[in-house]
Amino acid sequence: MSHKRSFFDARFSAQWAKAYRGLQVQDKKGTDKVIIALLSDDPTPGMRVKPIEPDKYYNEARCTDGDRVVYRMESGTILFEDIVPHDHIDRYGLRPK
Repeated sequence: MSHKRSFFDARFSAQWAKAYRGLQVQDKKGTDKVIIALLSDDPTPGMRVKPIEPDKYYNEARCTDGDRVVYRMESGTILFEDIVPHDHIDRYGLRPK
């Protein structure tokens, strides 16, 4: 018996596309795995998915040793915003005005 898996819809920002194009092939593979896991609502503990403080408007998920996927949920759609180094995650700590 096969199980049908449902996925969230996805939208990718222009900044996301730019950051993704700049990744090395191996980092793209890791990022792709994270995206599929998030879209299928099946994140692993190693992804360390959590809201970004202090506003918790965006979430982060670990995609490589140093990079994080920045995203948020809106009406059943995952909006992928950016891929940033862990040291720059604070840029997404506040809700945009």
